[in-house]
Amino acid sequence: MNNGCFDLTSSAFHILKAGYDANRSDIAELVEDAEFDEVFEPQKIQRAQQSLLAPNARLEQEISWLPELSQAQTTNVLSLVASGDLEALIETSKHAPELAKANILAHFAGTGNVSDRLFHALVSAWDEIDQENILIFLNDNRLSAGFPGIERPQMRNALVELEKKHARSAAVGIWSLDRPGEVMDRIVEAELRRHPASSFLEQFVRNYDTFSEPDLARISDEIDKVISEAENTDANLEALVTKASDLLDRWDDVNQPVQVYEQHQGHEEGRSKRIYEKLRSLCLDLANNRSEFAEARRLSEALLRTFPELESVAEVLKGDVAALENLDEQQKLHEEYKPLIDACEAAKTKLPTPVSTVLKVFKDTVSKGSDDPIAFNILRDLALHINNDCNDPQTAFKLLDGALTFAGARPPKELGKTLEEERAVLHRNWKMNELEKNSGNLTAMSQTVDDMLKYARGSERSELQQLKAKLDRKKLGKKVKWGIYASIAAVIGFIVIADEMDKPSNRSTYQPSAPRVATPAPTPAPATSATVETRPPVGQGLTLNRSQIRYCVFQGQRLETIRTLTTTNYQIDRFNGLIDDFNSRCSSYRYRSGVLSSVQREAREKAVDLRADARRIVASW
Repeated sequence: MNNGCFDLTSSAFHILKAGYDANRSDIAELVEDAEFDEVFEPQKIQRAQQSLLAPNARLEQEISWLPELSQAQTTNVLSLVASGDLEALIETSKHAPELAKANILAHFAGTGNVSDRLFHALVSAWDEIDQENILIFLNDNRLSAGFPGIERPQMRNALVELEKKHARSAAVGIWSLDRPGEVMDRIVEAELRRHPASSFLEQFVRNYDTFSEPDLARISDEIDKVISEAENTDANLEALVTKASDLLDRWDDVNQPVQVYEQHQGHEEGRSKRIYEKLRSLCLDLANNRSEFAEARRLSEALLRTFPELESVAEVLKGDVAALENLDEQQKLHEEYKPLIDACEAAKTKLPTPVSTVLKVFKDTVSKGSDDPIAFNILRDLALHINNDCNDPQTAFKLLDGALTFAGARPPKELGKTLEEERAVLHRNWKMNELEKNSGNLTAMSQTVDDMLKYARGSERSELQQLKAKLDRKKLGKKVKWGIYASIAAVIGFIVIADEMDKPSNRSTYQPSAPRVATPAPTPAPATSATVETRPPVGQGLTLNRSQIRYCVFQGQRLETIRTLTTTNYQIDRFNGLIDDFNSRCSSYRYRSGVLSSVQREAREKAVDLRADARRIVASW
């Protein structure tokens, strides 16, 4: 044997030119001939003689040579071995006994003269070796030569050791190639399909894995260095994630065959799993603590691409990638709409609201090609806040009207219809206040009704026209009565200012934020027509409006359903967090007469939807 690899030319039978039936006398003569020829060193000749004379050592030599081949076949094989003609040798050995064929192929594997065909032939030869035939052959020749016979356990143990030597030589051959992992992966995939229980394939993979350790150790060290550098807040994360992805590709080039084999055996390759765990920890840190969702997503995608064979983590990685894609998109939207969001939030704290400033930011945002529905909904949220919470329908109207009349953007059809309806309600609320203030001034009242007709529709328009006609007649007759406002209120009985904009249709609020976990905390389902929910501020004894009371009643019902669905410690912790938040806002509050009972009726009507909300929240955990 040579450097731990299998070598036919080191066989005692080859050195002494002995046959399997050579007895002690024959061996002595062959030793003299070998010493005379001086082809081999005296020490090597003496070791060969000792190997053939000692029964146990002789067995190792017997199975490592060319059993069951004739002298002519042996001579031909040795000629091809000397020439290095692998393809001719494979063809010649096709019909040779399997052990002799395996010895020939293992010799070539150890020399580096290799091909996929050689490795497949070697694995196949070992799978088909017939120990009983070999035992009969060797014992027949030992009987002729005067050596003790071989027992089956001896034969079995000797073949196990020979198999290990062949597997090592095959692994050496693989590692002599430019892309050892690529070749090994093809062999493993094919042999697993052909004979997954092959003991030689297992030995082959184990030896390949052993030889891969230095390369994998270097890659692991470089990955550790990337992780360490990425922990610096001023690090170039884009470059480091690219480097980590390249290192994972290198890891996969080397380790993929072992991962595939272990997966087929129902195991997970341990070193790969440790690499995954270290890099996923970096992903979580980037996402949760630094809001670097794009780079965390890129790294998670690289991990999923590298380790699909790690079945216990593949689903986790798929979930990570999906969640990070969502968070990345949210972050991009937040950054894109941040100026408009900031302007709207600032406007909520300034009364009267600077309409022109907010509209300018809105127009700048949509003029850059941003998604119109989102921009319109951000502005819409501010308008509804100003009307509902600040009781300023005039400013709210001007905001919506400015957005709808801006030529640079158009909302989608359904949203546009909703906005136009809400603009009409805001305009009516504003002008009704004006109409009340102008009570007694027929000219001013008539002008206000004219203004109201601009946005009025259907029966409302008809009633306003009737009111306009009455006002005009009174102006002509110069019969001004202080009681005219009472008649106005009777005619327009459908206008209820306080409640009308407490329940606008299809309110949709865009409030992007930077969530902290790969699966963001759930929120209630989007509000539908007349069921806007606004989370109240933290506090006790506050007077809440209808939408805030709706949140408390609806969320209370969701929490009752969630209580019955939580089973794990993690779910219970999440549930307790929701309870604490709910109690801080909704445990004690004031409300206008009739509002609570009305909202409770809504909750009963929406009971099925609220239970569905609860199930979605728990499922997202």
